[in-house]
Amino acid sequence: MAHDEFLGTPIASRRIGTYRLSLRDYRAHTRLPPHVHGEAFVTIVVAGGFREESGGRSLDCGTHDVIVHAAGERHVNHFAGRDTRCLSVQGTAFERNALLASPAAAAIAVKVCREFRCPDALSPMVIEAMMLELFVASARHAETTRVPPWLVQARTILDQRFQESLTLTWLAQAVEVHPGHLARAFRRHYGTTVGDALRELRLTHARRRLESAAALRDIAHDAGFADQSHFTRTFRRATGMTPAQYRRRLRTFQGTAPFKTGGPLDD
Repeated sequence: MAHDEFLGTPIASRRIGTYRLSLRDYRAHTRLPPHVHGEAFVTIVVAGGFREESGGRSLDCGTHDVIVHAAGERHVNHFAGRDTRCLSVQGTAFERNALLASPAAAAIAVKVCREFRCPDALSPMVIEAMMLELFVASARHAETTRVPPWLVQARTILDQRFQESLTLTWLAQAVEVHPGHLARAFRRHYGTTVGDALRELRLTHARRRLESAAALRDIAHDAGFADQSHFTRTFRRATGMTPAQYRRRLRTFQGTAPFKTGGPLDD
């Protein structure tokens, strides 16, 4: 597959500085055959979601998740359950593949989408800064692949039980290590504290639930926050937006109105 071919239905494209950005739609139940891209690129899921299979791994990608790809990676995409819209960014230099599904990655996705929709003279610098942040995040992600089994177990417990009231002491007892050892090893391998990882899991769960019409207080409770106020403060610190603002932005980006009459926007 050539570097500028992402299949799907092209909606719009732009060149911003040294980067080439293209927005495409993919119908539900579409399966892209095995293919390879000639250069590294980033995919931002603007709306919907898909499953990507590559190198024996299966990645489930949802709205505002970010997937970074190295050049020459062979993969397959399944758009099974719903229509999906993706923004691809070419001109990057990623050396490893990673799915970045976190509030920080979602905030980057929102910023890149905003620059794509309404570019100005500073947009090339903004896009470059966002790609650098993703490069660092993907490098840290790679460092988490070589961890001791007990630490993998601790991370799995967090992933599965983040909605509960967990403590560092309880988690250390569950994997039979000293709390201080757990704290140091967790930070060294995952680049964050146990508390921050727990907070990010809750925020990621809440972010995805904001796609629904559920009340904010119900989302806060379901994600494990003490109350809606606690949820709002934590979400704003992580993303720069309140949950309500994020939901409005999400609906704006998912809408098709800004692109209905435009077509390609190449400079």
